[in-house]
Amino acid sequence: MNIFIVIIIVLSGILALLLLIGLFVKKSYAVKREVIIQKPLTTVFGYIKLLKNQDDFSVWAKLDPDMKKEFKGIDGTPGFLSAWDSQNKNAGKGEQEILKVVEGERVDYGKNDWK
Repeated sequence: MNIFIVIIIVLSGILALLLLIGLFVKKSYAVKREVIIQKPLTTVFGYIKLLKNQDDFSVWAKLDPDMKKEFKGIDGTPGFLSAWDSQNKNAGKGEQEILKVVEGERVDYGKNDWK
């Protein structure tokens, strides 16, 4: 019976220590990644704003190179629509629309049900 009590005391001590440590550990954290591309901003932005270029770096497009794709509008401009449909459940089915382009700064995307 003594061994049982010692085990309970040791486990309680470990638990209390972990709870005490938890009081002083930082509650939030941030992960930051950075990639430096040795090209002019206009070249890089001109490439990434085109939805059709996403196939070059999209994990989902690589899962199913034969997925059905449809495009409407002028790529790289607001209103351009891109849709895909894959038999691979990991790639799935979806649509994406360019909502806004701030040249050299950002591209806002959204979902659009145009089918």
